[in-house]
Amino acid sequence: MTERVSALAAFLTDVERLKLVTRRAYVSDMSRRENSAEHSWHLALGLIAVAYELNLKIDLQKALVMAIIHDTCEIDAGDTPVYGPDRPEQHDAELRCIQRLASYGLAFGPTLHELWLEYEAQVSLESRWVKVLDRFMPFIVNLATQGNNWKEQSVSRSQVLRVNEPVRDHAPEIYEWMVGRIDECVKAGWLRDA
Repeated sequence: MTERVSALAAFLTDVERLKLVTRRAYVSDMSRRENSAEHSWHLALGLIAVAYELNLKIDLQKALVMAIIHDTCEIDAGDTPVYGPDRPEQHDAELRCIQRLASYGLAFGPTLHELWLEYEAQVSLESRWVKVLDRFMPFIVNLATQGNNWKEQSVSRSQVLRVNEPVRDHAPEIYEWMVGRIDECVKAGWLRDA
């Protein structure tokens, strides 16, 4: 039992490092940039609210575990901002991190690995809803910060629409609301009209 607790403590210390991964996005008061652990928490809480509000027919426990672990790969691989340059090696670096985290010998290891792969493949309803929230939550924080992150990167209307295609495909009611806000953001000068 001592070895199992030691492995568990080592794993939990390792995944705590997700709090050290700084993302491009700001927190809503713009006092600092958010970290990946905060993003995962916000996504999970958003998923609960959306699941209840829209009466989603998903395995919520599975989706929540997926939401919490979807970015643990950034512990080793770092964050890739959605409006930043492509990093072709990113997926391989993320997979190596997930494999490393799954190798602690814990009962949770195979689940961590399988759910991360499922999220990446976008083959289940749960993975698609996690992706919807992975797009929606940063969007609403961008609204709260008056598009500060978008303005810093000179993001265009068409880029925001493209990034949010998973929302369009799987949550049209949310997407329709987003499009209205995107149009307002263009008028306010928070997004380029391109």
